[in-house]
Amino acid sequence: MEPEEDNSETSTTISTLPDSILCHILSFLPTRTSMATSILSRRWRHLWKDLHVLNLDGYSFSAPELSRDQVEERFVDFVNEVLHHVQVRRIQKFRLDGEVRNYSHTLSFWIDSVTSGPHLQELYLSLWNSSGSFYTLPYSVFSCTSLVSLILKGDIIVSFDNLQSVQLPSLKNLELEVISVELDKLLSHCPALEMLKVFIFFNSGGIDPNEIHLPPSLKRLTLESEACDSTVDHLEIHTPSLEYLDLSLVACYSQISVRTYPNIVEACLNICFDDMHIDWISKLLNAICGAKLLALQASTTACLVCVPSLEFPQFCCLVRLQIGFEFFNSRVLIDLLHCCCKLEVLVIHACESVSYGCLYGEPVEPSSWTQPVSVPSCVVSYLNIIEFRDYEDLEEEHEFIAYLLERGLVLKTVTIHTRTFTDKEIKDHIIKKLSVVPRGSSTCQLKLD
Repeated sequence: MEPEEDNSETSTTISTLPDSILCHILSFLPTRTSMATSILSRRWRHLWKDLHVLNLDGYSFSAPELSRDQVEERFVDFVNEVLHHVQVRRIQKFRLDGEVRNYSHTLSFWIDSVTSGPHLQELYLSLWNSSGSFYTLPYSVFSCTSLVSLILKGDIIVSFDNLQSVQLPSLKNLELEVISVELDKLLSHCPALEMLKVFIFFNSGGIDPNEIHLPPSLKRLTLESEACDSTVDHLEIHTPSLEYLDLSLVACYSQISVRTYPNIVEACLNICFDDMHIDWISKLLNAICGAKLLALQASTTACLVCVPSLEFPQFCCLVRLQIGFEFFNSRVLIDLLHCCCKLEVLVIHACESVSYGCLYGEPVEPSSWTQPVSVPSCVVSYLNIIEFRDYEDLEEEHEFIAYLLERGLVLKTVTIHTRTFTDKEIKDHIIKKLSVVPRGSSTCQLKLD
């Protein structure tokens, strides 16, 4: 018996929509859910077959009573059924998330079928293998000329025996979080790339890049690499259109080539402490001096502290600075503030603290606070928000905050977050010490969390 049509007002409203609109609505749902709408009425029975967007999630088949192999088998049967009924060559977006350990040939067939179509624009593959094996993708992924976005995650190896088959002329977004990738080879065939997000596991699969050259068309770059025994000889970031930069480099880089980025808006640097990095990190800082938002993680600051005769560039556009310290260093911070003439927000994060020694009866390093000869211009004219995370009430920390409270003429809020101290009496003591400090701004509020 056919399900009866719902005569409610809502159903009537939906039924007036054309099939194209209904398919557009269904495209935002997992494909399994879209297929379930086929029971609603005669009109809906075949509607899902006209979808141009497929979202296939293998984990939705998991159930307590099913083994891993049974879940995988049901998922494979489901995908086969979907691809059998839809018009594969008309697919525009394809998302596949799951585990198909025992069906590698089937997986390659799926991918080949989808990427052979002339309309595919977005491809998302998240493939995991609990048996310890890896997936090798068919070359059709890297020769899909219509592809605009490619996202690969999981136990995947990306390598090329024949570079002539790699052609991605339309690709603008590339995200890689895979076991191994021949990154330099891949990027050399992405002439239109604007957004790159990549996490590099260097040692897996035995592929260690000696050089990485980023395409000049890049506007957004997120590059993260894990620690490894080998060293990258050269990372070239000649990307004049760059607007967003996020570098998290734990591996060692002998040399980084940079240029001035006139369009840079935001930069985040997390560069591990290494003698090699000290040689080039100040050049990188000069290249991003036009940023409006800047985050320097503690490891990066540790590198900067060790740069001989360090001179910060002028950050003429910077309005928000987030800076971390392994051990708080007021001298470096004051020097940096002198170069941030329009800074409005300052966020400090003291990751470590010498005060832990005090808890165990060990001596604490003396304060290195020195009263600045002149007041940074931003403190007088622009700085209105200060946030100090993991404040330990060391003398140097207290003197620095007190200095800004006294000299800050436009301060609105100063927020202190403590880490070690949970006792209310200690917190009250901290806030009392800071509360008696004369304030340059009559509207400044002091908060302690």
